[in-house]
Amino acid sequence: MKLLTSVYALSLAGVALADCGVEGGTTVLANPNFAILDELEACTTIYGDILVDPEFVYLILQGPQEITGTIIAHDNSILKAVSLPDVRKLGGFSFVSPQIDGNVNFPEVTEIGFLEWKYITFRYEFDYFGWGAPKLTKVSNLNVESTDLSGLTPDDQNEDGFYTYDGLPYLETADNIRVVNNVRMNEIVLPGLKAVSGSVVVGNNIDVGGRTGGKRDGGNLLVSFPALESAGNVVVYDDEPYRGALEGKIDLPVLNHVFGDLNFTNIEKVTEINVPGLTDIDGGLYILNNRGLFDLEFPELRRVDHVVIDGQDTDDGGFKTISFPALEEVGSFHVHSPAYVFDCSSLDHIREIASDFSCSNIKGPYNPDTPSSSSSVPTPLPSSSEPVPTSVSSPITDPFPTSEPSDTTATTAADQTGQTNQTSVPATTTVTEVSEPTKNPDATEDTGPSPTDEDAPNTSESSPAMSGTSTLKPPFARIALLFRLLRR
Repeated sequence: MKLLTSVYALSLAGVALADCGVEGGTTVLANPNFAILDELEACTTIYGDILVDPEFVYLILQGPQEITGTIIAHDNSILKAVSLPDVRKLGGFSFVSPQIDGNVNFPEVTEIGFLEWKYITFRYEFDYFGWGAPKLTKVSNLNVESTDLSGLTPDDQNEDGFYTYDGLPYLETADNIRVVNNVRMNEIVLPGLKAVSGSVVVGNNIDVGGRTGGKRDGGNLLVSFPALESAGNVVVYDDEPYRGALEGKIDLPVLNHVFGDLNFTNIEKVTEINVPGLTDIDGGLYILNNRGLFDLEFPELRRVDHVVIDGQDTDDGGFKTISFPALEEVGSFHVHSPAYVFDCSSLDHIREIASDFSCSNIKGPYNPDTPSSSSSVPTPLPSSSEPVPTSVSSPITDPFPTSEPSDTTATTAADQTGQTNQTSVPATTTVTEVSEPTKNPDATEDTGPSPTDEDAPNTSESSPAMSGTSTLKPPFARIALLFRLLRR
């Protein structure tokens, strides 16, 4: 007799598929009824989920090539084996709190919708989890959480034959990957993974002071996806950084595009982040509180929406160097390093292109000088080389006026007797001087006929001001006559 349980009556759940389950329904495997296994083995496709009773010991299905639903094995304390030798496509496999020392074997499976390993713990020293899926290349969602597993790569057998499982060495694509709280797992390596459309989340996966017995306990943390080319988000973190690895490395050697965020936070003693080929981050780059990380380089990164980098304040300081030599496009860019030697000026080229920029070290915020104002050309002051109009009626006002009146009446005659003209000439005025010097009245030079009274000048006659630019020259004879008249 076949045992079927469904959340809906058959009339509501869809078409009942005789002997092969119900799409959207659940087939329960429970002791002592094993006849249902014979019925399922006659199916090419099994529809719906398969729920394994906690008291079930062996689940072996030969014949079916596809299971559309999920095999659910929770809280199984005596389960010794799960084997699907002919299945190629599996809707899901959820293994939670099995407390087993047996094997899970999927030798032909190439695709699993949902793969979950959770609370797989080893109660005794010789407990182990045997896993084999050598052809698995695609998983929609992978969740490895709170297990005693030591890694995701194949373990070699030790001398007692324990710690043997194949891991996931051939996995190529996934929608989401989550590997968290596995206290013995200090190596998270997926050597064949090429693309993740959603998120890769890795966190809290080593406890140096915690439980022992795992093959790699007490080692250095390694997160490595050597074939990963693109991902939606990549997050590596540790919420309890002081319990973490002795040293650490994040290795993403061919990653070139992150469609969301790239986030490395609180990873104790991580000393290296290797992303030599990363060119584009559509979201943000967050590198926060990684105590052992002193040098950071993104040699090919050209575009990122925003960047937040904050170094942990430790006895060894924080970031000493941060390099983005190829960066061309960035929104906000904020950096803080408690290291005294960190030089914010090394990021000046980013300050020029970022919409919002800040940088600081132990000395405080970086506030470079603004461009010098000397580059602007001020309005020039009047120069002595500037020409002055030749007309004395020029409307230009002399900024330094002389005290000499413009009229040359009898009171100015003394200036014509060889005495130096004391008129102040403004610095901005070019004076055209008389080309011939004033003659001494006692000179013996022949000045022509003796002047008569008729030659005396009209005292109301005006001559150009001496500070002007006129080149008019009074006759020397008239000057001599005027001098003799004044001496009388």
